[in-house]
Order: sequence, then C-alpha cells, then structure tokens
Amino acid sequence: MTRPPARVLFAIPSLDRGGPDRVMFELLRSIDRARFRPALMVSDSSGHYLAKLPADVEVTTIGHVPSARYPVVSALRHVRGTAPDIVFSTLRMNLTLGLAKPLLPRTTRLVLRPASPVTADMAALVKQSVLKHRLARRLLITALREADGVVCQSGAMKADLAQYAGGARRMHVVGNPIDVDEIERQATERAVELPGRPSLVSVGRLVPLKAYDILLHALAIVRREHPHVHLTIIGDGPERANLERLRTELALGDAVTFAGYVPEPLPFVRAADAFVLASRYDAFSNATLEALACGTPVVLTDAPGANAELLVDGMNGRLAAIDPTSVAAAILRLSKELPRYDREAIRADCRLRFGTQHIVGTFERALDAVLHNRL
Repeated sequence: MTRPPARVLFAIPSLDRGGPDRVMFELLRSIDRARFRPALMVSDSSGHYLAKLPADVEVTTIGHVPSARYPVVSALRHVRGTAPDIVFSTLRMNLTLGLAKPLLPRTTRLVLRPASPVTADMAALVKQSVLKHRLARRLLITALREADGVVCQSGAMKADLAQYAGGARRMHVVGNPIDVDEIERQATERAVELPGRPSLVSVGRLVPLKAYDILLHALAIVRREHPHVHLTIIGDGPERANLERLRTELALGDAVTFAGYVPEPLPFVRAADAFVLASRYDAFSNATLEALACGTPVVLTDAPGANAELLVDGMNGRLAAIDPTSVAAAILRLSKELPRYDREAIRADCRLRFGTQHIVGTFERALDAVLHNRL
C-alpha cells in the first residue's frame, strides 16, 4: 500500500529576504509533493517570499508579539493541534521548539537547522555577558539534544555542532539550494559596467563579522600593484560611517564605491571580474553562492563555516586567511589567473553541488532518515 505523504511543518520567524528565509522558500517550493506535504508556521505574517509560495502551502501565523521573541505557548499549541510528522525549524524557532520538545506529540519528529556556527556565536556572546553566554549555551545544548535530527549547512558546521549536540549521530549535512537558471535570468536583466581593472564587488551587510575593514586594508595593498583596481560594496549597515572614514585614512578615494542597498545586485556581481568576501565567520554565504551561479570567480576567507567547502581552489576562486595581507595576495593571484577562469565551468559546478534539485534531494533523504530512525 502506498504511504501518504509525510506532513512537514516548516517553522521560521518570518519569510522575508534573509538567507535562511530564502533557503526555506526554496525547500517549500521544491520538496517532492508525492512524499511530503509541506506547511509553514511563522510569527510574522509579512515577508518577501510569502506571496511567492505555492498555493498548496498552508501558512499559519502564530502571532507576532514584539516582546515575545520565543513564542513557545502559541507554537506549542499549533504543533499539538496539527500533529505533523516532522517539524523543521530554524533561527529563533530552534530554541522555541527544542525546549518544548518534551511537550510535542510523541509521533512528531523535530529537526533543527542552526543558521550560524555556534562556537563563533558563543565567542561573540561571552564578550557581551558571561551570564548570557552560560544561559544561552545551556539552552542551546538542551534544544540540540532534544532534537530528533539536526541539519548542518556544511561539514565544518557539523563538526562544530557535534560538541554541543552530544555527537554527530543525528546530524545531516545539507547545503543551501540555489536556482542557477533563475540567478542567470536576474543577472542578465540589465547590463552593468563596473569601473576599474580588476573590478571587484562584494555584497553583504556592513557589520563587523563581514570584516570590510580587512577588505579595505587588503585593497590598499592590491593598489600598489594594480593602481586602477576598484571595489564596489553593495549593502548597508551600522559600520558604514566607520568604513567610509577608513577609506579616507587609507587614501583609497574613488577606488571604493559604497553603493548602499541595491534591490537587484546580481547584474553587478555578474559584471565583476571577481567577488570578494573577507568574513570573520560565515555559516554559508548565499551571496557567494549567487556569485558562483553567475560564473564569477570568488576570493573568500577560510572563516568558520562553509567557505572552504564552497571553494574549489583554482577552479572557482581562491581562499585566504583572515588578514589583509592574505586577502590581498589571493586577489592579486586571482587577478593574474583571470584569463583561465571558465565562467561556464563555475556555473556548472555550482549547479552540480548546490542546484535546487540536488540539495532538495539531499534534504528529503535527511527527512526520510529521521522519520524512519536511520541515523
């Protein structure tokens, strides 16, 4: 007898423009309906991707209360009322549902997807407050160990999480999916010409973890050999004023353009000679994945997270240590090698390893393993 599709409840605070939001959208859109019946639970009913969801995805808003970042009671009420076969959660919903796991229906399996490297998060938190760090660490360990499965975005994240989750037995590595054809369509909607040779582009929020200070120092080194190099930084954030001051201090002048928020950055990424990201840590950079889908070679730092696994050194880019000298050396090396980088090969590799069809298949196998206790 044919089994009915397993009911999977996706849980995320909102389905807006963030990286985890886009991943959830791709999974909801593409999961095999013959095997799984998806539904969505959010605490905020506004969001960029909500209107784009397939009509068969039932969306439940459990109530957005500004002071309630972790809506345990309302989430628990919905899960107990619907009793899905699997709850798949990310971001703040991980703690919400992980701590409530003993109260979930016995037949409901819980799968958590942490959105960032935990050790790096804990190191940042301990600088703010030792008490908050201890509490967050204890709650996180409890949530991870209550889960029936944990989805990690990379092998590095799996190794990191294993020390908190009591081993790697229930862990599954599932990278982020990307629709390579859709990225190419968006990237070619308009022609863009970038100044400079080489022309570099970076996309990300202007926050300390993205390490744009390191990138600007690296650019100052690169300019000694390539005086016409130009960097376009797409994105905004609280560090912008500091970075603009640093641009002046380093005498970079018009070698750096702060473009601010750009609704459609992909034409810029496609037009660049290289995409550069000097992050201090990055769970799984969707901006980098989009650059690879455009066929643009990348320079990444060997930061905690998936960077080293995204990169095939010398085929789609170069890896650097997290310091200005190393980043500059990687940019200079890639600049010399640019004529031999095959953009179609970069796109093909991206599709093979991270294309939606491949990643969704990996995700479905992880859900099957959790459902049938194949750990």
